[in-house]
Amino acid sequence: MNGHGRIRGARAAVVAGAIVGCLLLIPALALAHLERPSYWPTPTAEKVDGKNAGGAVPKAQSLASALKAKGKSELHVVCQGKKGKKSLGLLADSIKDAKKGWQLRPSLPAKKLSGKKAKKLTQTNKKLAKKCEFKSVQDAVNAADNSDRIVVMPGRYTEPKSRKAPLNDPKCNPSMLIETQSGALAPSYEYQAECPNDQNLIHIAGRAVKGEPLSPPSADRHGIPAQELGKCIRCNLQLEGSGVKPEDVIFDAGTNYENPSDPVDRPGGDISSAECNTSAADNPCFAKHVVLRTDRADGFVGRNFLMRGAHEHGFYTEETDGVLLDRVKFFWNADYGHLSFTTDHNVVRNCDGFGAGDAVVYPGASPQTGEFRDEAFYPEQRYNTTIENCDLHGSAMGYSGSMGNSVRVTNNRFYGNANGLTTDTLSAPGHPGFPADGMKIDNNWFFANNLDVYRDENPFYARVPQAVGSGFMWPGNNDGRFEDNWVFDNWRQGTMLISIPDAVAGDAEGEVDPGIHCPSAGEGVSTSCDNQYSGNHMGEVPSDFKSFPELTMFGNQTSLTGNPKSAPNGVDFWWDEATPNTGNCWPNNTGPDGTHGSLTADPPIGPPGQSVPGSLPEDCASSMGSPNYATKVPGLLDCFGQWESENLDAPGCTWFNTPPQPGTRASEAERREEQRLQDRLAGGSEAAAIQDWVSELSGDVSLGPQG
Repeated sequence: MNGHGRIRGARAAVVAGAIVGCLLLIPALALAHLERPSYWPTPTAEKVDGKNAGGAVPKAQSLASALKAKGKSELHVVCQGKKGKKSLGLLADSIKDAKKGWQLRPSLPAKKLSGKKAKKLTQTNKKLAKKCEFKSVQDAVNAADNSDRIVVMPGRYTEPKSRKAPLNDPKCNPSMLIETQSGALAPSYEYQAECPNDQNLIHIAGRAVKGEPLSPPSADRHGIPAQELGKCIRCNLQLEGSGVKPEDVIFDAGTNYENPSDPVDRPGGDISSAECNTSAADNPCFAKHVVLRTDRADGFVGRNFLMRGAHEHGFYTEETDGVLLDRVKFFWNADYGHLSFTTDHNVVRNCDGFGAGDAVVYPGASPQTGEFRDEAFYPEQRYNTTIENCDLHGSAMGYSGSMGNSVRVTNNRFYGNANGLTTDTLSAPGHPGFPADGMKIDNNWFFANNLDVYRDENPFYARVPQAVGSGFMWPGNNDGRFEDNWVFDNWRQGTMLISIPDAVAGDAEGEVDPGIHCPSAGEGVSTSCDNQYSGNHMGEVPSDFKSFPELTMFGNQTSLTGNPKSAPNGVDFWWDEATPNTGNCWPNNTGPDGTHGSLTADPPIGPPGQSVPGSLPEDCASSMGSPNYATKVPGLLDCFGQWESENLDAPGCTWFNTPPQPGTRASEAERREEQRLQDRLAGGSEAAAIQDWVSELSGDVSLGPQG
């Protein structure tokens, strides 16, 4: 078994029950950023200088059109070197390389920049250089008004003035902290607007500060309270890089690089990920908590740049209606590459990211625009957030999102993570919209997610507990759809469905949805009902798949380097069989040889089209849990217990190591051992003790930011 850097002191060969005795003495880990009490913005357009702000996903304007800004729209150009000469030189180098071939995403084929496009891009940048007036992106933002354009020419922007701004600035702290629903203190919107670079390298305040926040916060999170919703001052802002590719314009909050001009270089150089994880103000790897934050900035468009080196998040938006991120990259951000929170009409597309201790992208607390929405506020049922056409890899997770209501995840590729995608109800405190429902995950590839992120000297510090070797994990979600995906070469399991009892999720932030899919909600089980997995290809490799170098990034293990036609998962479908849950079903899926008969599952595959107790249900209407849940839940809780006690090498949970490749003798031996441990744990007194302890956490076991 691998050693894990998270272990403190000497390793002890202890059984799971012995862990429990010390767990009660250990406080829950502070795993994530603290949010202010947050509200879903009004989803209708507001007229700002004659243009709609919000109400829809904004449209990106072409780079060349920035030179034709007219009316109240102004152009602000940021560049490096006298009259932009350094930026133009960097552009020339990038164009030279791009003519030979370049990739927007690692899993896609390289493409060559044509001479015609190269000439046009050069001419546009020369005209932009003549208009350059800023060396700092934050200075350009400060000068911007509604509907303005900010174009950043090639270069690495470290924002020296922002870096000098103090953390916990006495100008704002503690006078502008506000109390959350749980009683903790968090920075208010006024705090962010008045001390924009306290936490953020670049900050965009979309609205003027007005009034005081409601205290206590309203239970109804529909609409930012009028008493604090100021007028638009930077709505409909477009911020873009003018290079060939996102790597040409780097917004960088990192420090101590070995080669800072290399976009993939790691902050901190030789400094260990554990040392980089320290919260000290003089962190040796990260100068700021957030690279780029947009706050209440309705209608924001960000294009063609890279965000790197944040102590927490690369991109962060909150309480915003209308956001488009297109052709962006998130490298080496210690928590999330991207975080959107209580944000509507939200799209992230054509993106690439790695090196996140939690997830590359995180749409959290997204609005309840689904079946149980407030129809007076949201007249039409719709997806409020879409993540599409991205490579999400080389992280603890490619995607995460607590209370991710009505999010669509489509046409992405998840690979080389510990787990490809997790969306959960484990962080109910701080996340309005409990319980999460209405998510659709379709036409994605989940493959080779076998990265051991808990080993000693992992290049980034894993901040969350994940089952290494998993394509997709659903810890508590209702009315979800997992359709037409390709899931292969995940050595533990292709997909995993877990019920999260309300006591574990914790007290809901704001009001609970008026309708809930689980019939046992009144008995403390509000999640993990009516989820359907259909039309998925499990263990089968798409015919157009081709191996590429990033598959083995950070030592990830895979069987795909030889381009096989099939690559089995450890188990295609794993379900905890939670007894009160109904409506979960797995119809019309196929296994490695393209047939239903080659599927693998726990519980075992049952008769096609039927739901038989003790087998994987295929008929949605008659599906329900089974008594087998009692034998599975102690093991799940033990895994969370080991995480919280920082004792990842204790026996009883195998999540924190890469499992052996499916089909090998080692794989079969490990599965027999896991079953033996499961039976032993379920049959002993440890099970009740572990369950009591996790219940006492009441939402403190976290996969996302808490309030």
